[in-house]
Amino acid sequence: MLALVVSACAIAQVSVLNVDYDQQQTGANLQETALQPGIDWSNFGKVGTFSVDGQVYAQPLYVPGVTIAGKKYNVVYVATMHNSVYAFNADAPQTATPLWQVNFGPIVPNGVYNFSDIVPEIGILGTPAIDAVNQVLYVVSNTLPSDTTSVPIYQLHALSLTNGREVLRQVMATGRERVSAPVLVSGTVKGDGAGSDSGSVAFDAFMQLQRPGLMLSNGNLYVSFGSHADIGNYHGWLMIYDAATLRLKAIFNTSPNGRQSAIWQSGRGPSFDNNGDVYVSTGNGDFDGVVNFGESVLHLSGSDLTLKDWYAPDNWSDLNDTDSDLGSAGVIFLPSTNSLLVGGKGGMLHLINAGNMGHLAPYNGSTIQSVQVTDWGIFTMALWSQTNPIVYVYDPEGILKAFEIVNNQINATILSQFTPAIAGTYGGLSLSANGAQDGIAWLTTGNPNVGSVPGTLHALDATDLSNELWNSDNAAGDRDTLGRLAKFAPPTVANGRVYVPTFSNTVEVYGILSSTAPGAGFVSAVANGASLLEGPVAPGEVVTIFGANMGPVETIAVAEGQPVPTTTGGTSVLFDGTPAPVISASSDQISAVVPFEVAGPTTKMQVLYHGNAVGSVTLPVEAASPAIFTVKGTGGGQATILNQDGTANSSTNEAALGSVISIFATGGGATTPASLDGTITTVMPYPSLVLPVSVTIDSVPATIQYAGPAPGQVAGMLEIDVLIAEDTPVSDLDEIVLTVGNFSSPLQVFVAVKQ
Repeated sequence: MLALVVSACAIAQVSVLNVDYDQQQTGANLQETALQPGIDWSNFGKVGTFSVDGQVYAQPLYVPGVTIAGKKYNVVYVATMHNSVYAFNADAPQTATPLWQVNFGPIVPNGVYNFSDIVPEIGILGTPAIDAVNQVLYVVSNTLPSDTTSVPIYQLHALSLTNGREVLRQVMATGRERVSAPVLVSGTVKGDGAGSDSGSVAFDAFMQLQRPGLMLSNGNLYVSFGSHADIGNYHGWLMIYDAATLRLKAIFNTSPNGRQSAIWQSGRGPSFDNNGDVYVSTGNGDFDGVVNFGESVLHLSGSDLTLKDWYAPDNWSDLNDTDSDLGSAGVIFLPSTNSLLVGGKGGMLHLINAGNMGHLAPYNGSTIQSVQVTDWGIFTMALWSQTNPIVYVYDPEGILKAFEIVNNQINATILSQFTPAIAGTYGGLSLSANGAQDGIAWLTTGNPNVGSVPGTLHALDATDLSNELWNSDNAAGDRDTLGRLAKFAPPTVANGRVYVPTFSNTVEVYGILSSTAPGAGFVSAVANGASLLEGPVAPGEVVTIFGANMGPVETIAVAEGQPVPTTTGGTSVLFDGTPAPVISASSDQISAVVPFEVAGPTTKMQVLYHGNAVGSVTLPVEAASPAIFTVKGTGGGQATILNQDGTANSSTNEAALGSVISIFATGGGATTPASLDGTITTVMPYPSLVLPVSVTIDSVPATIQYAGPAPGQVAGMLEIDVLIAEDTPVSDLDEIVLTVGNFSSPLQVFVAVKQ
């Protein structure tokens, strides 16, 4: 069973709101205090898996303290190539059920674009961007409308962090104009270049890929586009949308009188300086130094995309001829200087003076230093900003190299390097550190084009890359195995965890397995027994406790319908010293019922095995923490519900409008009269819940017929009988929500309803 370190809750929280962590696109989280080179790496490994519906090219994002359905969660947001966005509880990697999920419609099969670089589908390719203050996630989907044209479209969405619904953006201006997301991505610029018509070049979604990550700066949202497989009449596009209204404010086209010059940057987003100006780099394309800027680095106004400065090497034509995109790795703005780092397909690493970029100039001129760091190709790089910054570059030959920047010059001598046993052309890279110390380089390697071969996650000492601290292939068996390598996708390091996107339709979660020595018992997580989500506990709530060596190897459970003792299989659980009924116990999982006398605001939970302390944790307490049991026991999907005739509700056995269904749940809180711990509900009249109860089905209120202890079940198990309203939408996936007092059950639990 997947584990969580309880002590991680005390770590200072960091947010990851866009690709490569920051406005400068350094690829580094410099606020990581839990993961250090000196930790016990034998106690580090995979603690969970977030399963999704498609490949993940986008970097997972992390926001702490998001209120969802009345509870606060640390949330990981994942976007997929199946056009979905997921919100996962970062502190419950053992649950497969998201806090919410949305899908934006039909994906674009790669055959529509007639190329094989991405298979089998294109949906969300670029990493979203998050406004944590206003609680909005911005993302661009690629969809194929269900009309006869079969022409893909791009749509810009603004989603609520709390429920995934589209956010209405409004400006109180003349005419009280309103715009609702999603917004169709479109626009034109003046020009007579490829695909132009009557002196204008229109954005053509069929020719473009939204590869770079989205970025937010000063109330503006920046969205950029490259090509698919360098085919057709494409251009490089950069657009600014007003983040508050989703109105298009400005467009920059990199080749309006020519063609190509894509902004793709291997997924890296635009970079920003301290004044909010923006920097991007381009690939192969036409160049004239006036309006066409293939093989260039561009400095644009952050407010309206006016071109302010640029650099292009004087051998740009040769780069075009050899497909050696100057902008393959994007741009990093060095935070402590006024310099830019740019990596290209030719294997050159460039350090450019951002205040005077030099325009058309040779390598190693007065405003630029260029160093050959690989034989060919730079797609992945990261920067550790300190007194002498260190830049990390992944060589497609399968070597990670570190170079020091001293006195604003790249030292061409390799500082350190790492060659994995099994590598590949493409890799993902992130750096974590606590300021200027405790640096770790997190590298993913492998072959993204071979579905049967998993990639590898490496943890490397950032001060000496030859010192490999850990990798995901080391553990016995397949405990830590990474899925299929996600091309160019950076791992996300946040608050003691590493979230790694894969092409196996998962995000794998790595962290410290326990705070005790291997083999000793420990408690890793306490989750609601129905939702499998962590959070405050309530009196009478059935909880699932995860850990290791907490009980017998084989699960021992109390027979259904029998009173539940406080010791099962030698395992006991105490809440503030009060024994809890233990429904079942095994080495790695315990099912117990929070004693009804627990009152909060916190409770100390302790696990004992044969009288010996295994571990303890202090948990917050609320008056209620409702959750509905599900058929698969994963916390989401088809709810455990009986139709009026006593048969199980399902997509092939729907409940009729106007009929009564029985919902089974837990976390209802105190009852009157008070329920007795561990007893079976058999004597009428049954106790009733102290707090008021309501149920909605697809947001339509249902009429409560009964709400209280489930007859024949241990106290703490609830049965809620409701009459389905006649105006309830008919569907196999009607979302059902149970509310007790001010507390609501998690989303993504469904009931099937028929006419």
